[in-house]
Amino acid sequence: MCTAAVLLSAMLLGAGEPAPGPPSAESEVVASERAWSQAYLRHDRNAISGLLADDFVGIDGRGVVSDKAAELEEAKPPSPGSTEPVLVGEQLSDVRVRIYGDVAVLTAVNTAQFSDSTIRYRRTTVWVRRGDRWVCVSFHGSRIL
Repeated sequence: MCTAAVLLSAMLLGAGEPAPGPPSAESEVVASERAWSQAYLRHDRNAISGLLADDFVGIDGRGVVSDKAAELEEAKPPSPGSTEPVLVGEQLSDVRVRIYGDVAVLTAVNTAQFSDSTIRYRRTTVWVRRGDRWVCVSFHGSRIL
């Protein structure tokens, strides 16, 4: 077989593709954002604690200001017999990440399904790389009416 045919066969089979490199900062931040959402849905307070900086400050769509301790408290599972609405799912769309060295700003549209309603809001989170991981230092949500 001629060399050109061998090269063409290898390329068609994918043998000529470069090995994937390390994940980009953008993909790491998006993965961290999605991990936070999933941890909240599972009431996994340890995972949330690892994703939020100790000096985290959040402002939700109601205008409520919170810190890390308040976020962890809100992530607790509902009390038995509680009639309060419960977050049962959420999807992020229109996700965009801008990187500034060791700081990342993520914006997205969040569709949150509660046990009694669905709301949409725009969210902005600020992530800082500390060592080999990204932690969220700030969150702001604005409800889409």
